Amino acid sequence: MCADLTALKKRVRTAADAMVAFSDEVECRRILEAMVWPQGRFCPFCGSLNSAPIAGRDLGKKARPGLYQCAERECRGQFTVTTHTPLHSTKLKLSIWLQAIWLSLQTDKGMSSPRLAELVGVTQTTAWRMGHVIRLLMAPGDELLDGRVEADEVMVGGKPRRDPSDPDARRNKQGHTTKRPVLVAVQRPEALAIGGPPGRAVARPLTGLSAAALHPVISTVVAATAALMTDQHGAFAVVGRDYADHQSVNHGQLEYVRGDIHVNSAEGFNDRVRRTVAGVFHHISQKHAERYLDEVAFRWNQRICIGTAIRTSRKGTPKVRAQYDRLLPVTQMRALFAHAFGRQMRRTPEGSLVIV
Repeated sequence: MCADLTALKKRVRTAADAMVAFSDEVECRRILEAMVWPQGRFCPFCGSLNSAPIAGRDLGKKARPGLYQCAERECRGQFTVTTHTPLHSTKLKLSIWLQAIWLSLQTDKGMSSPRLAELVGVTQTTAWRMGHVIRLLMAPGDELLDGRVEADEVMVGGKPRRDPSDPDARRNKQGHTTKRPVLVAVQRPEALAIGGPPGRAVARPLTGLSAAALHPVISTVVAATAALMTDQHGAFAVVGRDYADHQSVNHGQLEYVRGDIHVNSAEGFNDRVRRTVAGVFHHISQKHAERYLDEVAFRWNQRICIGTAIRTSRKGTPKVRAQYDRLLPVTQMRALFAHAFGRQMRRTPEGSLVIV
């Protein structure tokens, strides 16, 4: 099969197609190289575009397949397509990786590790680590949200637990909760056009709901030139002073929309988070919560507008609503590997994961 990604997108439409397309290890390496190096092969150590392949075992030599050496005299580093990526030093076949990635991307809410293990033929613990590697690939870049941005908070975690013997559980009448607040920011699309994106979304865990806890996080997500739209939460009123414009709606007074001011898109994202946790993963640890949120945001961003429809509100007012559909998994794979370089994940002696 040709490694051309356009041809690959046409050939891989179903799970059966994916299993056939991602079965040959040599071809899988070519596909991965086309995705990680869309502008041409470069050295991960010095960035040079001059490198040469080293004859591998497929040609009777001792070098591992897919090995290259930088041609710069000061560097001469040896590398493969997985060097300095989340797949760095992987012991799994690339065919298993591409099958797992395709299967994960073709679902609307993600895939649990037991289910992924059954489909690709690995253990559950291996599938769990593979899932986190894929989520690390889904992490957004450094570009800040700008334009009209909706911001809201959502609580993620376990149910509140009451324990009379625990002093933390007696701090207030509601009891101590294991849930953690999360900041959600959704950038509205500039125009509603067929084939257009939905507007990027980013979610980040918070240490609390105070302005002091919110400010350092939202400043790394939303640009100061943005027009911020929030609910009436007091912390947003404080941080909103640092933005070009800040408007809010008062949910306590049953005000949800005032002209084009609302946070309905952000609350729609919140619902996706809740459904994903409840329906797929059932529980996400606080330690890895950010990567799970990156997965939900990545799926939100990998959609296109396919049209509009007239919907009637509860008050009988007709509204124009955009309809979105997710991109093909192969198309999502190209976006997945766009920022692969420079992100690595290692397993600790205790069996956990650490990003380096």
